[in-house]
Amino acid sequence: MLTDKLQDKCRGSLVGGAVGDALGYPVEFDCSFKQIQSKYGEDGIKEYDLTYPWLDQKFDKALFSDDTQMTLYTAEGLLEAVRSGKDIVPTICNAYLAWYGHQVGKKVKISYQSELSKIEELNQRRAPGNTCINSLMLIHSGKDPENSSKGCGGIMRVAPIAIYGACHGWSLEKTALIAGESAELTHQHPLSTYASAALAVIVYQCLSADNVDSETFLSIVNATLVVTAQLYGDNAPGMNDFKKIIEKTIPLEHNPLPDWRIIENSLGGGWVAEETLAIAIFSVLRHIDDFNACMSSAVNHGGDSDSTGAVAGNIIGAILGYDAIPDKFKDTIQLKELLLSTADDLFRN
Repeated sequence: MLTDKLQDKCRGSLVGGAVGDALGYPVEFDCSFKQIQSKYGEDGIKEYDLTYPWLDQKFDKALFSDDTQMTLYTAEGLLEAVRSGKDIVPTICNAYLAWYGHQVGKKVKISYQSELSKIEELNQRRAPGNTCINSLMLIHSGKDPENSSKGCGGIMRVAPIAIYGACHGWSLEKTALIAGESAELTHQHPLSTYASAALAVIVYQCLSADNVDSETFLSIVNATLVVTAQLYGDNAPGMNDFKKIIEKTIPLEHNPLPDWRIIENSLGGGWVAEETLAIAIFSVLRHIDDFNACMSSAVNHGGDSDSTGAVAGNIIGAILGYDAIPDKFKDTIQLKELLLSTADDLFRN
């Protein structure tokens, strides 16, 4: 693969995730597609909504949520670990603590100087997940979090690990394990771990493949299930449930029903990690050549639209690349230059 093509795909994955997050953020708490239609028309939300009435001000850029904030902090922690020779997952944890400090208004000391902490626009409160906040509160106080959460707050932030791994010769297994362990810092249900590891494997393979069509993507998904089962054990707690929901998405590609109805009837709301991944896989399979349609599919349902949009964006961006993202999305996303420079750092360093 040409280096410039790989760089474009790395940018596509990171920026694509931010685009999906920002598109879905205004409808994250709408309880059904019908409710979304009542606001945005028959086709649902297809363009950024910059009104943000709950923030009581208008913006000229599309805001992303805590999903992309934490994704950028994942990248910072990973890159700091690589530069300094520190252990990767503990350094990513330090990055999350830097983010946590801004969310709760506390001064938090970490093992390195966080450059992201200096960016006020990045650290504004954007509906952070309770599990992330509570787990990091315990870690900050010197305690180990103990929970059984499989919420999507782990999976939505691990794409930088896949990007770095694909660009620097990590094995699929190493990439998956680090992604799973990074999610486990806050979400400790095994289904969160499996889904986060699997997303990293999918993004890695999409980046590494020269071209990905529907058949290739199906092969990638199937290979990912094999890798995940090998890493954690085919009989590990919850593994059968994880495999079932991912396998369930495959025949849905050809279902004649509208995307939103398939998602709401068959795949859930994406509030938990395995559903988030399943919805993202479905949306990519259904619209593998069309970034616009993939994003519309991923966010227009009554569930956690910003997280399903973010994960679908990570995948479709890794397939189609940055140049394939329409200008209407990438030119008006907040902190575009930071997203691009972070993707380039993951590609180069």
